[in-house]
Amino acid sequence: MPFFSVITVVRNAVSTIEDCIKSVENQSFRDFEYIVVDSLSDDGTSELISKHLDSIDKYVREKDSGIYDAMNKAIAMCEGEYIGIINADDAYFEDSLKRIHAAITKNPEAEIIYGGVEFLSPGTGSLLVDHSNLAQTMIAHPSCFVSTHIYRELGAFDSSFKIAADYEFMLRAFSAGVVFHNTGENLAKYRPGGASAKHRFKSIRETISIQAQYLKWSNPYRKYRLIRFLLATYIKY
Repeated sequence: MPFFSVITVVRNAVSTIEDCIKSVENQSFRDFEYIVVDSLSDDGTSELISKHLDSIDKYVREKDSGIYDAMNKAIAMCEGEYIGIINADDAYFEDSLKRIHAAITKNPEAEIIYGGVEFLSPGTGSLLVDHSNLAQTMIAHPSCFVSTHIYRELGAFDSSFKIAADYEFMLRAFSAGVVFHNTGENLAKYRPGGASAKHRFKSIRETISIQAQYLKWSNPYRKYRLIRFLLATYIKY
């Protein structure tokens, strides 16, 4: 049984998928399996993946009902003790798995281990959100590693959410008393402009819906927060 299971799900990411795969291939810590789920890409992505099949332990190419459905398929196949999900637009540092393993060794009670992300483009910078702020915002998902037994106990992603199911899962875990550990380090490279940016209004609505569910908001307060969030977002952008 490998220590880590690493997952990449993809649809039509021909410009970034190879960098993502190479970042997994080049890990200095080698005790992991790699699972790739391709949702019938038709832009050349599948052909690039085929060049790296020697490095991929489990490969599925089939239709799915969205990114979280694909992630759930991959999670069901995992045999590792901890699961990390690195999207096709993102990448790991060469020692990311090594540093996560060291953090788990030092904090064996931790069930979700995470850190920050360094922006790939545009510009530079980084983002590190502590889990104590989960009620307000999501932690950096590309940096997260979740104990497999947590997915087995709590269930995987709620695929009724198309943009923010990862946030719902983290709030579900936090509410259930799962032990989080913040390494305080950047553990992945993140490229802005994913689904949440492309579908900003839907992302905001899902985020507010999830917060209302876990924070027990009344309907009037939920509407107030939605309007406030929309105004703040669109004034900013």
